[in-house]
Amino acid sequence: MTTRTHSPQHAALHTTMLTLRLAIADLDSAEAWSRLFDVAARHPGRGVNDVLLIARQRPDATDLATYARWRERGAHVRRAERGMALLQPLDDTGDTFDVVTVFDVTQTNAQPSPRPPVHDLVPVTAALAAMAERAGLTVRLRRGQSAAAAAEGDRLDLAAHLPISATAGHLVRHLAQRLLPAGPAREARAAGVAHVVARRFGLQPPEATALVRWRDELDPAAADRAVVHTVTAVITHADALTVRLRRALSRPAATAPRPAPRRRSAPVPAQRRPDRAAAPERDALYAVNAAAAAFYAAQLPTSRPAAAYLRSRGIAEAAEPGGGWQLGVAPPQGDALLRHLRALGYSHRVMLDAGLIAASRLHGGALYDVFRDRLIFPIHARDGQIAGFTGRDLSGRSQAKFYNTPETAVFRKSELLHGLAPQLRGQGAPTQFLVVEGPTDAIAAHLTYRGLAAEGVTTVAVAPCGTAFTAAQFELLADCAAPGTSLIMSFDADSAGARALERAYPLAVTWPHGRVAGTAPAGCKDIAALLAARGPDEALLDLLAAERPLPLLGVERALAKAFPEGFHADWPEARVRAFRTVAPYLLDAVRHGDVELLVQAAAAQLAVAPHELSAGVAQLYGGDRIGPGSAPPTGSGTAVDHVRKHAGKLPGIAAQRR
Repeated sequence: MTTRTHSPQHAALHTTMLTLRLAIADLDSAEAWSRLFDVAARHPGRGVNDVLLIARQRPDATDLATYARWRERGAHVRRAERGMALLQPLDDTGDTFDVVTVFDVTQTNAQPSPRPPVHDLVPVTAALAAMAERAGLTVRLRRGQSAAAAAEGDRLDLAAHLPISATAGHLVRHLAQRLLPAGPAREARAAGVAHVVARRFGLQPPEATALVRWRDELDPAAADRAVVHTVTAVITHADALTVRLRRALSRPAATAPRPAPRRRSAPVPAQRRPDRAAAPERDALYAVNAAAAAFYAAQLPTSRPAAAYLRSRGIAEAAEPGGGWQLGVAPPQGDALLRHLRALGYSHRVMLDAGLIAASRLHGGALYDVFRDRLIFPIHARDGQIAGFTGRDLSGRSQAKFYNTPETAVFRKSELLHGLAPQLRGQGAPTQFLVVEGPTDAIAAHLTYRGLAAEGVTTVAVAPCGTAFTAAQFELLADCAAPGTSLIMSFDADSAGARALERAYPLAVTWPHGRVAGTAPAGCKDIAALLAARGPDEALLDLLAAERPLPLLGVERALAKAFPEGFHADWPEARVRAFRTVAPYLLDAVRHGDVELLVQAAAAQLAVAPHELSAGVAQLYGGDRIGPGSAPPTGSGTAVDHVRKHAGKLPGIAAQRR
């Protein structure tokens, strides 16, 4: 690939190319592949470079345009918003690029783009099954099958006891594998196609483990090129399959998958589409949710499993009357809530649209409770009304430890945060927001950090509840914050929590108010476990001691990931890789005034002198790669100045370590 641009653009192009290489390097886990293909699903028609760069810089973006294009659309980009760099081909060869800066709709005063329609999953699955039949793959529903999907020869059995949304993604994967040309990357590409198509049609994508295995088996010397070729193939085939599926849905529905001969299929829960034209008023949904919450709360005092679970997590206090959390228990009976709400006069339609009950499509539309034998945590809208619920399994038999209300007219989990409204009720903006992973951690963090209230420090702990920390949730917190409100990120101390923090990092460091930090429950899996083991006072001291600026935590994990077997300072390639790893976090540290601390921490981790590391990063961005008269890298001129300023002048590590 050649790069031919004018001199002022050279640094920006170099930085964007570096970002592209980092985006490819990120693809070393199932979560990273899933994040990439989520981006591809939301941005149909974009090429591989765009998808990789968006996934690296702003994975939650939904509608991107240049500054000029937003002006043409009658919108304005808000002041101080930082754009995202994409590559724009300068000719038809695809070898020469320029850099174009784009902004997401959330960075403008424009109204969010209309949400794509929510598909009815029954005709989607029927159309997929018909396409599979034409490709020579017979699809059946089978009762008693433990796996979501089982393939044998030309037959694919889907588990009849699971929701359609959980099994149809596997159908897409097997269909894609039939349609793709043979080759060593066929299975990996089929998994990617399945993820993109599943996301576009409201299905649950299968796991991306095939992509991880394929990536691990690549020759490191040719890995980047192979990844680009595979992602390109995934995008191309996913777009083609999307067109075919939409064309099939526009025709009369095909025959749905048939149960296996001489076997009765178990009920498959209906997947209701929020029909806004015919849906009840939002007030009716809030009212039935409030009635459901009262019913669940009435069951809590007599539930021994719930009491035992709350004690084990150190949050039994939250179940006390007047605690504000409105915890409850869903009974194990299949229709207890249904019968209760029906006796109160609520219609089946209201209960269905609120996501409280579901209907079996295969057994005559029989209705049943969505939540059964679960500890219930209400999730509130910003105004304090209950929009939906998340339930923690108490039976020990469910594959899903937590289960959320399906999307409704008032509940979209990517736009809500558990714990926000109850803690903000009756008070102004807090001193700090603490983002944790789940509802039990949010309650545990609230009980732990309230010890700071006597010192005038108020903490509001919130949890995304089963979804990555999204731009909408970020904006919700920003709107509720004061100019000095801090943001603290704390996810579980395991590999999943580390990946969740990595996904949240690019968004969190753009916090427009106070400081941005991270903390971790040292020695425990999560904050709830820490609270149960240490008590609130000791847990608070541990969390405060572990608190560090977020760019420091980010660079530490990035370096550990870049050099799993240790850093060799005498290898030139390793030194360049270290400088490139540190550089993006250094740019973030500039904004928050943590440059010296970050350089010292990274240097200590690499066992090099701080001035040596800062000089290396400065040379990478401001040395021979930028010719005389060239502009500094986009958005990083201040960072280069800081690095040059501190090179060789930083105080000793021992004197400055925290």
